[in-house]
Amino acid sequence: MLIENAKRVFAIHWKPGRDLIAVLASWVLVVGTLYTATVVVGSEAWGGIGYFLLYAVLGAGILGVGFPLYWTVVIRKRPLSDLGISTRWLWLSLGLQIIFAALQYAGTLAQSGIPEFERFIPLLALSLTIGFFEAVFWRGWVQLRLEEAFGAIPAILLGSLLYAAYHIGYAMPLGEMTFLFFIGIMYAIAFRLTKNIFILWPLFQPMGQVITLIKDGLELPLLASLGFVEVLMGMFVLVWLAGRYAGKQGYK
Repeated sequence: MLIENAKRVFAIHWKPGRDLIAVLASWVLVVGTLYTATVVVGSEAWGGIGYFLLYAVLGAGILGVGFPLYWTVVIRKRPLSDLGISTRWLWLSLGLQIIFAALQYAGTLAQSGIPEFERFIPLLALSLTIGFFEAVFWRGWVQLRLEEAFGAIPAILLGSLLYAAYHIGYAMPLGEMTFLFFIGIMYAIAFRLTKNIFILWPLFQPMGQVITLIKDGLELPLLASLGFVEVLMGMFVLVWLAGRYAGKQGYK
């Protein structure tokens, strides 16, 4: 059994199809939306509302979560488990996530400390929301579609490359994107252990984002928490609707 599993992990094949075209199209749209929000519009536009609508609502919510759900469930007639949203290996995923998050916390926040409540809560809300988008989009959508097309190892490498290049949307320098390539590999390998997004969310990956935001000195008004929570709830509604549709169609 172990030998067969190892063979599947290290097997490389060539099966590109329309799913790969959908992945690349969604990557372009998400990156383009992020770049428009960050560079073209800016965080000060309309009091920050323009940036929020583009970055969180359109980029993360509609394109990042909604499009993969629609393509997978409606177009391809596949279950949510094809996006890593599943109860399969759920408890193992959560258990491993707690271990990963504890190690991450011990090496970071436990030493530097957590900011005051009014600064920390908006950063936490942002990280939970964007963390859910990244778990669904980068792992359940991009990585698993790449794995279907090329195999597990190429998917980890190519997915991490796309993840790093995605930060072009933040106008990030090449050196930082190189670092994020290896961060992407870490998350990709962790996800591949169970192919369940709940090995990453809501603790492990969002904690990494919180650490980065604190380090960068980002400060948001407490009211921003409400906006990000609303987007997160909207993502949950999209997942619920997709699951209900799949159940009615008989491929849940």
